[in-house]
Amino acid sequence: MILEKGSRGSAVQAVQEILNFLHFEGRKSASADYESLETDGVFGADTEEAILSFQADNQLYEDGRIGPVTLAALQQAYETRQRELSSPLSLGGGANYSLETGDADLFGTGKEKGYPRVRLRSDVMSAYKQVYKEVHRQGGLMTSSGGIRDLNATVSKNRSATSFHYSGRALDLFIWSGMQDPATDAYVAQRIGERRYNVYARCWQDKAEKGALPPQQTIADVVTNKNRVKGVSVTGHFLDLTALFAKNGFKPIRARAAFEKGGDYLGAEWWHFQWEVGLVPGASTFGAELLKIYSKATLANTPPWPYRDYVWQQDWF
Repeated sequence: MILEKGSRGSAVQAVQEILNFLHFEGRKSASADYESLETDGVFGADTEEAILSFQADNQLYEDGRIGPVTLAALQQAYETRQRELSSPLSLGGGANYSLETGDADLFGTGKEKGYPRVRLRSDVMSAYKQVYKEVHRQGGLMTSSGGIRDLNATVSKNRSATSFHYSGRALDLFIWSGMQDPATDAYVAQRIGERRYNVYARCWQDKAEKGALPPQQTIADVVTNKNRVKGVSVTGHFLDLTALFAKNGFKPIRARAAFEKGGDYLGAEWWHFQWEVGLVPGASTFGAELLKIYSKATLANTPPWPYRDYVWQQDWF
């Protein structure tokens, strides 16, 4: 894959995001001054200048294009900086990140209330904590059905062998804390298209910091497990959780095709958010992500390892 001036698409956008993360804004490089890039997926003059500067700083051939060598250097620089920021004690351990545990909230009155903790890769945990902090500030909850998945967990129609959970890049909100009763659930799911949902966190006045409670609003097309396509309107104090997750690098996924046709509720996937920061379409591989937290010896003979050569947004989504 070669990216150059005139190229467009998600791969260009991913590279622009990596360059911005490396603190190119206002930084004096070996060859030029430049400001933060627009992450618009368009390889224009500013992106070319940023690449030239990166190449100069890293003793690479300065042609302003992104080929395999420059892309590998960008990814290495990104990973090194992530470790410096999120897990200093892991430095010196190759490309490995640590796994960290964060807090989550229980929800419900029955036996099933979710988990009080979630475990994620260290850099992902840093982003999660930002979401958790803001949700709590506004009076909401952050529930959990889990984060990282055991390498030997059973693979099924609702558990992909290439799930982000295996690499510590994904979390699930407690699956019974939404799509059950919109009047009381911790979350409501608004249907915004076929198999796509926007998730809002309900906020309570007695939980919010002073002055932080979101204004009351009415959300249309809120769907439930029983009513999967035609939704209802719900009024309350809500925080746009999908937007907050997106601000911190997490993206939702689509429901499985059978769900809206009456299939298994476990295919709803409204609860799933995955951290896609640093992944380059057409270049990043599933195996490389696994190797950031596990050794090859540990990965051998596990269900996800045969898919190690899958490429992001080609055969791995």
